[in-house]
Amino acid sequence: MSNNPKAYTDSHAKTLDAFKNRASSLPYSASGYDAPTPEDVGELIKLMGWSQNDVAKMTGVNYDPKKGSPTVRRWKAPVDKPDHRDIPYSAWRLLLIAAGIAQIDDDLTAIDKRRVTQ
Repeated sequence: MSNNPKAYTDSHAKTLDAFKNRASSLPYSASGYDAPTPEDVGELIKLMGWSQNDVAKMTGVNYDPKKGSPTVRRWKAPVDKPDHRDIPYSAWRLLLIAAGIAQIDDDLTAIDKRRVTQ
């Protein structure tokens, strides 16, 4: 894993701060949350300089040291492809936490606020 995030060269998020502004970076229980798209997953991985194997190790999914991870490939596959799978929320949050975009306190605070308003 890289300690220095690489800049993403597409027109999307180029920095971690820009990524923090996405609806998919909010806690699930927060108002305005949107599930991450395959593009979100791919951009975060690229922005952080992580390999498929790095992501697989962090999230506990299968990988082959030489071939990468079929699960991570499915998370990044376009929605209209038959092999696409949505990334589980817990895996997504773990990646956001590892990237320094989210903190577990964000989720706990969102849950507490939701309890108060219901």
